[in-house]
Amino acid sequence: MYRFKTLDFYVFGEVLSPLCMGLLVLTFALVVGRLLKLIEMMVNHGVTPLEILQLLGYIVPGFLELTLPMAILLGTLLGFGRMSADHELIAARACGISLYRLAAPVMVLAVLTWGLASWMAFQVRPWANASLRAQLYHLVRSRATAGLKEKVFNRSFSGLVVYVDKIKPPDTRLSGILISDERNPHEQSTIVARKGLVVPNEKAETITIRLTDGSVFGTDSDGTSTHVSRFGTYDLTIRPGEAFGAIRHDPQEMSLGELRGVIARARAAGHPNYEAETELAQKFTVPLATLLFALLGVTMGLKPARGGQSERFGICLAFFFLYYVLMKAGEAMAEAGRLDAVAAMSIPDIFFATLALWLFHRGATDRADQSRGPGDAIWDFVERIGSRREAA
Repeated sequence: MYRFKTLDFYVFGEVLSPLCMGLLVLTFALVVGRLLKLIEMMVNHGVTPLEILQLLGYIVPGFLELTLPMAILLGTLLGFGRMSADHELIAARACGISLYRLAAPVMVLAVLTWGLASWMAFQVRPWANASLRAQLYHLVRSRATAGLKEKVFNRSFSGLVVYVDKIKPPDTRLSGILISDERNPHEQSTIVARKGLVVPNEKAETITIRLTDGSVFGTDSDGTSTHVSRFGTYDLTIRPGEAFGAIRHDPQEMSLGELRGVIARARAAGHPNYEAETELAQKFTVPLATLLFALLGVTMGLKPARGGQSERFGICLAFFFLYYVLMKAGEAMAEAGRLDAVAAMSIPDIFFATLALWLFHRGATDRADQSRGPGDAIWDFVERIGSRREAA
């Protein structure tokens, strides 16, 4: 059984501190984009701060699945970079401690992080996405008219502009209604009705605005002709995701067993569900990035950084951006059925596994040039530009 020693705890502490800091900063950076929408819901729809916190809690697990690999890369890169800058790694290797031994506590931390990321992917994120959809429906149902104001053109619902002359909140009755429906850009329509009623459908998880005694003015899909039709009753259905600008992804709400069942039934019917297959493959491949990034961070941390820790932070962002681009490219090919889902979603892992193992082997066997870092090429270019300007 492996026993932790003083060296292990020391390296573990050096990596863990920037890892936690990076996890908080990176997750907050991703949440900020959604936070603006949540604040808008609180201001325009009467959503309470407690409900905003609940929605935020349901959103965060999806971000953590991505920020955990990035955080361990950042933590390892900054931790080993600090020890390298203070010549602690040189002293350790001069004492006969190999890079494999120095990387052992980092890989233990990476395995723990991989387990946490896998738990997020298989258990927490499907539950959080389903809870988010249910909470959004509850908010829309309970505040269907909270965002509507009398005699004002309201944009509470995505793709809809609603004007209501009078509102009776107790039973959600509307009168004097004008609605511009642009949810389908090829078939836009304008609806005018004398009365309306907001009807929640809890089973279908939709909200229906039931209009009576009105007309629909619309354009055909080719945009060259228009039509007018009168109606006695007209139902305009809105999904909770449309109400607050969210998007519903059914496979992301399914557990592992449900995903496999959906995939098997679709394959048996001869119509593969590529979206579900991609989601299943992603649950296995994305958490593996924590192990690859940890190994890559150890090797890159040995390199000098003329720009200090800020340069290492930029290198971390560049690596993660490359991983994200490769992941999205694989996801596009998998969902289009051009490549097997497992193979497509494994593209970034295969690339980074090859890169990390190659660099780590060169660093462990002292075959790499440890006098130059990955940012030196950029600094050399900047210095050449500066020298040319001085010469001119």
